[in-house]
Amino acid sequence: MLEFITQYWLAFLFSGVAYLFRYYLKKLDHKLDTFIKEQSAMKAGIQAVLRDRIIQSHKYLGDIGYATIEDRDNIFNMYEQYHSLGANGVIDGLVYRDWE
Repeated sequence: MLEFITQYWLAFLFSGVAYLFRYYLKKLDHKLDTFIKEQSAMKAGIQAVLRDRIIQSHKYLGDIGYATIEDRDNIFNMYEQYHSLGANGVIDGLVYRDWE
């Protein structure tokens, strides 16, 4: 009788533990997916802002006809960060064509 109780209670206990483990893994997986989506969105947003700032700086400096050392440094710093986020090459020609 003790064997019977031990065998089935242990099976019941382990199945409950396995269920809770699976439940928390699903919850953790959902949180991880949400985090990854948010990070991708932030990366894309930052990249878009940097791209816009580089284009606006290029237009402005082209209109006034010159760029100071600080302007060039600022553009190259923005470009390096833009490029490190996985730039698509659209800005490459814009930055390197006129400023080097």
